[in-house]
Amino acid sequence: MKTIKILLSFLLFFLLCPNLSAQQAFWVHEDPVYPAKAADYEAYCSTLAVNSKKYDIKKANWFTISTDDLRYFHISPIQKMADLDQSRFSVLQDKMGEQEFNQLFENFDNCYDNHFDYIIHLDDDLSYMPEGIDPSGSGSAFVKLEFFYATPQNFEKLLDLAKSFKELYANKKSKEYYRVFRSGFGSQGQFIIVAISAKNASEYEKIRIENKELLGTDRDKIYDELLKTISKVETLNGYMREDLSYEPQ
Repeated sequence: MKTIKILLSFLLFFLLCPNLSAQQAFWVHEDPVYPAKAADYEAYCSTLAVNSKKYDIKKANWFTISTDDLRYFHISPIQKMADLDQSRFSVLQDKMGEQEFNQLFENFDNCYDNHFDYIIHLDDDLSYMPEGIDPSGSGSAFVKLEFFYATPQNFEKLLDLAKSFKELYANKKSKEYYRVFRSGFGSQGQFIIVAISAKNASEYEKIRIENKELLGTDRDKIYDELLKTISKVETLNGYMREDLSYEPQ
């Protein structure tokens, strides 16, 4: 019954927000991990990914980002609401054996005191990637994640400012490419995520400085308006974790 209620809530959300359902949606599972348990947690994640690959689990598909503050974001693309109702690991449980499988997930529970599940939407119209949008930024080991939060009253203005930034980047032919994700059902507050990928932190910093000089005072005007509009900003250094990710063949 609880699962049915959750799914009905997701469905109602999408029906009320058709403009969002047209965008690529992702299911995010976020684990804030105890520092002392980080190594154990990564070992469990690796075990899950290795076994999913070993048994070629078709229903599972995720890429993982870890951050300096020991948060792990496991991000799965979803095409339709029915995807949320699928048991992604039922086959894996059969292949591994119920006891071993259940023990693995009990081990996960010892690594944090809470975790979160929510939906985000890749917004093509706000993203700036002239060579084509890649949701995961594959091929880049580093990703800067900037969460810009706004109250419901100011969220539309935040989106307008994001459009202004994209126009400025395009006009200046900036080399700092980024994806924009919008918060969806289950998110804690309303926000957009700006994700900027690079080979490493040093390359990101070099691109950031060059881009700031390129945009000049035109950037400053929009950024000042942004600071007046948002209620909070959160900036994270993230790392693409191919060793903890899984994509079926």
